[in-house]
Amino acid sequence: MWFYTPRWGDPTMKGIQVFLSVRIVGLPEPLVEFRRDALWTHLEPIRQLNEYPRPASEEPLPAELIDDVAGPGVAFLRHAADLHAFGQWAAEVHAQQGSWGAFRQVYPGGTAPLQAAAFAAAVAGDKALANRRAGAVVVEEGDPREVRDFRSELGRVVPE
Repeated sequence: MWFYTPRWGDPTMKGIQVFLSVRIVGLPEPLVEFRRDALWTHLEPIRQLNEYPRPASEEPLPAELIDDVAGPGVAFLRHAADLHAFGQWAAEVHAQQGSWGAFRQVYPGGTAPLQAAAFAAAVAGDKALANRRAGAVVVEEGDPREVRDFRSELGRVVPE
């Protein structure tokens, strides 16, 4: 979880943005520009906010920020207890066109959640499931470069 406060703009208008990210660990360093092995989202949209109000340094954080981090934020971060559950969750996000629960925009979009699901299966040692999910990516992804990059990265985890 990252808390982000922009360094530009009107100091009286600055707010707090919260990024939630769940990533697969144990993969080799990527050789491509973008490897799709994570799911992430912003916390603010669940309240239809662009950002949470940023208090002065001597003031406490806004109660809604604390409530949202402790509730839906933690639920997002802890939803998948293991690689198998992460893969299932990523496939759900894909099937729901990039949404999950209170979060209407889970990133990255397109076939990226399916790619993350394939990586999770591969790291978990389930080569058959990794290959099925990879097959779905190849069928659905319209960008040949994306397919090439994905297959080369997955091949480093599950040799063909």
